[in-house]
Amino acid sequence: MKRLLLLLSAFAVVGLSLPAFADNINYDTISGAATRSTDLSRQLLIMVYGDVVNNPLQPQNVSFIGQLYGVFNAIIAGLAFIWFMGVTLRATVLTGNRGKVFGRGNTMMAPVSSLAGFMALVPTPSGWSISNLVFLWMASIMGVGSANLLTDKAADAIMDGQSMIMRPVAGETITAARGIFDMYLCKAAMNTEQAEMHQSGSSNTPPMSEQRSSDGREIRISNGSALCGSAKLPETTDSGSWFSFSVPINSGPLENAQMSAFTAMNSTLSQSAEKFVSAWRNYQNGGQGRLPDAEGEIQQAARLYEETITAATSSVNNEGTIRSELSNYLKQSGWISLGAWYQSFATANQKVNSIANKSPIVTGPSNIGEVGVGQLREEIQTALLAQRKNSTYTPPLGSANAAGNENIDDVQNANDAIKKVMFNGQILTTKIIENVMGDGNDASQQVNPLLKMKAIGDYTLVGAQATFTAFTAAKAFVDWAAADGNGLTKVINTVSGAGYIAKSVMSSISPVVYFILFILLSVGFSLSIFLPFIPLIYWITACTSWLGSVLIGTTAGSLWAATHIGTEEDKGSRANYGYIFLIDAAIRPSLMVFGFFFASLVVVAIGTLLNMLITPALANVQADSTTGLASIIGILMIYARTCTTLVSSAFSLQVYLPDYVIAWLGGREAAQMMKGAVESARSMFAGFGSKAGHAPGLKRVDAAKPGDADGFK
Repeated sequence: MKRLLLLLSAFAVVGLSLPAFADNINYDTISGAATRSTDLSRQLLIMVYGDVVNNPLQPQNVSFIGQLYGVFNAIIAGLAFIWFMGVTLRATVLTGNRGKVFGRGNTMMAPVSSLAGFMALVPTPSGWSISNLVFLWMASIMGVGSANLLTDKAADAIMDGQSMIMRPVAGETITAARGIFDMYLCKAAMNTEQAEMHQSGSSNTPPMSEQRSSDGREIRISNGSALCGSAKLPETTDSGSWFSFSVPINSGPLENAQMSAFTAMNSTLSQSAEKFVSAWRNYQNGGQGRLPDAEGEIQQAARLYEETITAATSSVNNEGTIRSELSNYLKQSGWISLGAWYQSFATANQKVNSIANKSPIVTGPSNIGEVGVGQLREEIQTALLAQRKNSTYTPPLGSANAAGNENIDDVQNANDAIKKVMFNGQILTTKIIENVMGDGNDASQQVNPLLKMKAIGDYTLVGAQATFTAFTAAKAFVDWAAADGNGLTKVINTVSGAGYIAKSVMSSISPVVYFILFILLSVGFSLSIFLPFIPLIYWITACTSWLGSVLIGTTAGSLWAATHIGTEEDKGSRANYGYIFLIDAAIRPSLMVFGFFFASLVVVAIGTLLNMLITPALANVQADSTTGLASIIGILMIYARTCTTLVSSAFSLQVYLPDYVIAWLGGREAAQMMKGAVESARSMFAGFGSKAGHAPGLKRVDAAKPGDADGFK
């Protein structure tokens, strides 16, 4: 039975490995990805360990670490020999008493394991033992190579026009795709009904046919009298700039992509409409088949249309050059440079609002003209509306739904219904959040809190600095104007006292103004500078943990080899932990790469969810309470703090994800030598504004000491 289970396990492992072989992933590809001369992680290991990384058995020189390992391995080998002699003596005595060499579960593997342990302990000429080199090989080849392959795959995906998250399709594009599908559905239904009618009679009404304009930018479905609809590409217009001249650009690739996407959409939806009509007729005739998911096919056709145009738009506005630079840098520098490129990954291949302006213009069927038939079309339209209302197609979170995209009849989304019963102050708060966190893209409600808070911090810093400069200049001017030596000012002050009043006002409000500006500068520094560096800080922390685990693994390799010396029952789980550490060295860099991308996804996903739930939460928390401006400011502060905490918590996955995964194998978390790096950086910026925690008050004057003059005579 055990052999059968082992055989089944072997077949399962082979089956799971087939996709890797299909992608040409083998030891040669992993080794090639790990031994790139420009890889920063490999250069780091060479800097620490020396040439033994390149030539494990015959390094050109013995490094400092190698000399230390030579002494350490000799000590461990001596201790292991003493231990082995004791175990051997004990085994000899037991053998004499039992009358047999092996017993109590011991097999021939016991001396083999002991021999392997001794061989792995003996220092090589470089000072390293085989066990040390095994850990180093696992980290420098399998670990670095696997992570580089993952990073290369991510860079290639960006070059192919993909984004990290699934972007929603613009409502205008979906509406156009539905109109085109309905147009072809009308054609298929009428022609099918006419063909059935011709089997029992005749008709002079011509069938519906597709008519294209000479330039191919417009398609009409007509029989010469009636019209099922039309679809037309919008004309490419120049920029609406107020300048009297415009910079000429090569829009040929964009127009070609638009035409190609338009043709593909019409072809796809025409075939879908034919299949839908055929399935409906089969259902009416007693067939057991199901109607095709028309809504899913419409959504997919609209997505392909937008992705084609987005790729062409990137080539026109030089985004392809930026993507190429990103890809080349990552492939040259390796996985360890990934943490510095968050914003490039987050903003790569984003759909722009102008995509909606490139959606086809669709017209519906006419109510005049000779069609001859129409009952089948009405039946199919009724079935289509029912299917669309109950469609199982689920769009990505954050889709900006045009009317009819959801099962909501009178509003575009659920939050619009809640706003109808909210108070003006609550509506104002939600409007502020939507305007601040929105990116001007009507096609998406997806939110990236890190990028948005960075923009808010930039505006805050610029505004605070400008206000500080303007107020200081105004105060200096008022002080100069109110000086007694100024003749004109003396006349004005004598007549009206305006100068003294202005100086008094400026002197009175200056502590409060500077206090507020100091707070704004502190907030601006945190949002504009500290927050965007959180991904890099956590990445450096994770890299430090990785290097620490490599150092621990190579050092503990000698002790791991020593645990194999002795009988099998003496080995126990001590050697098993070494194997877990080997797996850690092989997969930790890859898990760090996953942590980076998972954190990027979590930030956008939860940020979008927060933006959608803030409206109903506000309606429930406040209910019928109206506390004025103070409540609005408080809610906005809670919202901003939630966003910043989300960013900080999400990117900690880069550090904790490898530890959590390794813990499933029975290991424990790695040594985190920079565990408090983020909190330390946060406290530095918080310390900058800590003095702003006390509002300016009256100046304290100590009591006069004995003997001091009190001003009275």
